[in-house]
Amino acid sequence: MTLPLGPLQRFGILGGSFNPVHVGHLSIAQQVLNAIALEKVFFMPAQLNPHKAGDPELAPPLDRLEMCRLAVRNMKGMEVSDLELQRPGPSYTVDTARTLRAAYGPGARIFFLIGSDSLADLPNWREVQELLKLADFAVADRREAPLIEAVWREVRAQLGAENEKKLRAGVVPIERVDVSSTQIRMLLRQGEKIPGYLRRDVEQYIRRKGLYGTANPKS
Repeated sequence: MTLPLGPLQRFGILGGSFNPVHVGHLSIAQQVLNAIALEKVFFMPAQLNPHKAGDPELAPPLDRLEMCRLAVRNMKGMEVSDLELQRPGPSYTVDTARTLRAAYGPGARIFFLIGSDSLADLPNWREVQELLKLADFAVADRREAPLIEAVWREVRAQLGAENEKKLRAGVVPIERVDVSSTQIRMLLRQGEKIPGYLRRDVEQYIRRKGLYGTANPKS
């Protein structure tokens, strides 16, 4: 079987809508890459994020893919994969994990990067018990607002003590950049300037394509 991401043994996947991709995504990926010594982190835009189905503001998949490519250009250890765009319908992480595990075999370490805010919802992910057997998780946890024990108790209650232990072992303290794609889309619609939230090439692409109801920035 061909290796969809190239010859690697220890790599990370950062999935999401990337609607649009911003400096917060880049910062998390870079910090996790360095903290747990990954060979590479792949930005993997979803065809359709099952947690955001029906989002009227979702840019076309190929535009989100191109924005990711522009965002990671010249960033060491950062790459982009269209693996989830090759499948129709919702992009379930367990399907991606199955594909990667089948390709790379049992010896590879495959990490899915998630924010600590996603941990509470993890028990609701599709076939999560199978997913946790197929891959590891790197949980990017804000240093200034670390995960509270109540979240871990809920994880343990729903996923079991062994999976709680595994997920705790994957916690990576990070410095988080407070910016959201929702906030950026709102600023673009209102014609406001984007104060360093996007890489320049990404912002230029959005404005050139007229994504997110872009208005000319106010002077």
